[in-house]
Amino acid sequence: MNCVDLGFGVFGDLLKRGHVPDTIIFNSLVDGLCCEKRVCEAAMMFDRMSMMGCQPDVFSYSALIKGLCSTGNMGLAMELHQKMATLGGCCKPDVVTYSTIIDYLCKEGAVSKALKLFDEMTHAGVAPDVCTYTSIIHGHSTLGHWKEAVTIFKEMVDRGLSPDLVTFNILMDLLCKIGKTAEAHKLLDLMNERGEKPNVVSYATLVQGYCQESRLVDAIEVFDSMLGKGLSPDCHTYSSLINGFIKNQKMNEAMELFKKMQQQSLKPSVVTCNTLLDGLCYLGRVQDIGSLLDEMVAQGIHPDVITYSSIICGFCKLRKWKEAFQFLNEMIERGIQPDIVTLNPLIHFICKEGKVQEAHRLLEKIIGGGINPDVVTYNTLMDGYCMVGQMNDAVRVYDSMVSKGHKPNAATYNILIDGYCKRWRIDKALSLFNAMSRNGVQHTTIVYNIILAGMYHVGRVTDAEKFFDKMLAARVCPDLYTYNIILDGLCKNQCIDKAMKLFQDALSYDVNLNIISFTTLIDGLFKAGKINEAKNLFNSIPTTKDLKPTIVTYTVMVKGLIMEGLFDEVDYLLLDMEKSGCPANSVMFNVMVRCLLEKDEIEKAMEIIRKMKEKSFSLETSTATRIFEVVSKNGQYHDYL
Repeated sequence: MNCVDLGFGVFGDLLKRGHVPDTIIFNSLVDGLCCEKRVCEAAMMFDRMSMMGCQPDVFSYSALIKGLCSTGNMGLAMELHQKMATLGGCCKPDVVTYSTIIDYLCKEGAVSKALKLFDEMTHAGVAPDVCTYTSIIHGHSTLGHWKEAVTIFKEMVDRGLSPDLVTFNILMDLLCKIGKTAEAHKLLDLMNERGEKPNVVSYATLVQGYCQESRLVDAIEVFDSMLGKGLSPDCHTYSSLINGFIKNQKMNEAMELFKKMQQQSLKPSVVTCNTLLDGLCYLGRVQDIGSLLDEMVAQGIHPDVITYSSIICGFCKLRKWKEAFQFLNEMIERGIQPDIVTLNPLIHFICKEGKVQEAHRLLEKIIGGGINPDVVTYNTLMDGYCMVGQMNDAVRVYDSMVSKGHKPNAATYNILIDGYCKRWRIDKALSLFNAMSRNGVQHTTIVYNIILAGMYHVGRVTDAEKFFDKMLAARVCPDLYTYNIILDGLCKNQCIDKAMKLFQDALSYDVNLNIISFTTLIDGLFKAGKINEAKNLFNSIPTTKDLKPTIVTYTVMVKGLIMEGLFDEVDYLLLDMEKSGCPANSVMFNVMVRCLLEKDEIEKAMEIIRKMKEKSFSLETSTATRIFEVVSKNGQYHDYL
């Protein structure tokens, strides 16, 4: 017999003896029934009080209100609260009444209603307590309103109230989740100053926050501080730090921490093991997967769909299809049903191998097995068909996706538009571009970039210029890729003056042009015969936003100088490359040989070949072909080969 039933026994005995139970007995029964979620019975007992001439008081109302709130009957709870306010006297709502309703409103996300009641509370002369403020802070936290939560916290302290451990932990958790872990750490220091001892949750929150911000050193310091305070990290704390090590590619340290966790008699959760497995896959250490999986099973930790999804994805990234399918079969044998997240990586990597038909057959098998593909699945298959130039098949996949009720997203359109542009079918791409807005899909910078590249590729310079104007008119911001695409397109279509103007405009607009931008224009200037302009632009690179020439930039320069017969400048540039820590590579030497042969500088070309042999660089097919043509005409150079 539980306490409530025992209470009813006493209640019955009193009635049999002709005694009327007092308010305390009724309140105990109402509260007990509410605690057991027997709210209907509690309401009946509450009504019975008045019928028996026993006036309910603030405790009676508050107990029933708490019961109604706990069962989701907020409407009835609010009605009862209003009745209390109307009756006044001994039934006037107190801090417990208000705090109870405010707490449940905040838990439901109705923070605005909770704040309205909070204001009503203060106007009624009822002073909020720590629980009231903590509920409001928690409500703001669930909605991510960190500024409002901090404001309420400060108001609480200013009123002379001392936040408790729960208050601090809630606010710390919020700050960590929005990337303000350093601010959360200050709260931990404040806790210590006020004599409020942080617990495991406090430290675990900071460890996770610092790990999410890739501040591993800070996370380790907090972890060590926690140990120094005599607190034992829980599974969640270890998992967070393990994840932090993995994000920083410190897999050995992660494995050591995993062992230390087990030495502390803490059983890892499946989440911890999944984190480790995901890390092993991410770093390509698939040889360690089997032993960790066996260890999981030995400890009674059951692998789940996430476990196998990570493993399968890891093997796919390494193109180990056989192993990936072995784990898929093992997963099914264990009775774990794969989901589309498990299977999408398989389809993705099979498509990347150019085996689109195999990927399509796998998709059909998936559908036959009762697993519904998502938009990602269809997009992956469409992308595969576009890669191999089978646009009709890509469109058929698109039609199939739409017929099954899936709504195309921006990625869907980008894939098809890119496929058409790469096949020079710009009008088809534009037709799809127009369909995007009709279907409620917003145009992004990416799709504009794709079409601009396509237009320049087929020489439609005027159309590209108009399309760029359309992009600006639509208030879609060009990015660095946009400018590089246009620069490349203008240079390749012999519009060097326009390219130079765009380059200067971009600099004046504070666009952070990169070394690719400079390299593209330098190449265009050389090809347009603007040698001095090309050299001047190259010389301006070191002083422009801390950019450094890459091997590609140097190769463009060397090619341009050779074609102009400026061999002394080439030698000087090669020395400068060595000093800058960017020595000539095999690609550059091949370019130099081809350019020298084109200029009929056979002796110089053969000297470069000799240097290549010294450095164990190989000749590219196009270079070798050109050399053999020269050798066939003049056998004296045969020894250089």
